[in-house]
Amino acid sequence: MGQNSCSDRRRLQDLAVTDVTINLLWLRPGRVGGSERYAVQLLKSLCQVQDRPSIELVTSPETYAAHPFLAEHFAINQQKVRWGRLGRILQERRLFRANLASPLIHHLGGTIPVFNPDIKSVVTIYDVQYRDIPNNFSPAKRIFLNNAIPRALEAAELVCVPSKFCANSLQRHFGFPKERCRLVAPPFDIQAQQTQQPTHSPREKFLLYPAVTWPHKSHKFLIELAEHVNDVRLIFTGASGPSHAEVVAAMKHSPAADRIVHLGVVGDEQLDSLYRQALCLVFPSRYEGFGQPIVEAMARGCPVIASQYGAIPETVGNGGVTLPLDVDAWSDAVQQMFHPEHRTELIDSGFRRASDFSSQHSSTAQLAVYRELLCP
Repeated sequence: MGQNSCSDRRRLQDLAVTDVTINLLWLRPGRVGGSERYAVQLLKSLCQVQDRPSIELVTSPETYAAHPFLAEHFAINQQKVRWGRLGRILQERRLFRANLASPLIHHLGGTIPVFNPDIKSVVTIYDVQYRDIPNNFSPAKRIFLNNAIPRALEAAELVCVPSKFCANSLQRHFGFPKERCRLVAPPFDIQAQQTQQPTHSPREKFLLYPAVTWPHKSHKFLIELAEHVNDVRLIFTGASGPSHAEVVAAMKHSPAADRIVHLGVVGDEQLDSLYRQALCLVFPSRYEGFGQPIVEAMARGCPVIASQYGAIPETVGNGGVTLPLDVDAWSDAVQQMFHPEHRTELIDSGFRRASDFSSQHSSTAQLAVYRELLCP
């Protein structure tokens, strides 16, 4: 923490019962995608740090039940939320307008529901996709975010982002200074994931793509790719999104239909097995604020072929292959995966890149933000 733990956080002004309050009321288990995975993994990484500020979580009974480990490591303030999103927003405004027992509140859901001048705020913003791909959002959601995001940027002392791309996007769209952004990449339990070493020759010849069927995820590009690469299966996993019916229809009418399957939502153990057995991860998304499956794959010894949009090149780094969305180029890259030396090289470079996103790195970055605000 530095300087004798910032004089024990200046005894936290000798006042606060809790150092940091984290708002999790926005989290709806199983329904908010990658942001839930980010939040849960971040909290797990913070659990591993003994010398950390005391933390209270404001959470719904549903989140508490879905993630029971939270109560073992953090103080819990359960708040029952009624009437959907509107009820949750009203509940947040009521709670956080009052003075809390902590000097700092962290909003992990991308917005700050109410400004309280007596409490410092930090917010995590995962992306500004609603500005870059507005057609993915309903008019009502765009109106809400066009109001909520600028308010959050104005109210926050600091903004946590998962990538430099996200910080650049906040500057480009809102003029928000990058100097007030702090990079806190998604944490991964890299050591645990690498304990089971993969075979450098895949046990099965299939391409893997875990992604919700949103338009920008480019599932149909991969269907076209499967038509160009013989004797290789294509496996989709993930929840149904707005483009699901269109993707299923394209699968059905494809000449490669017998080699393409959509498994839907799969559990962590099954996804882990798929990563370890796949020929490679194919990730043709046209927009990502980070791209968590990329690191999940690399950490399990699954080579990566990905697009060059958004934060994807930043996340891949030197750990995989990035290409424009050209079917011929991707077909050549897939064929290269059948060369053992090339595949081994990609697996090894992927392991090295994945190590940059360890739980320790993320918890250290997040705690540095808290300490910066608690001990100015």
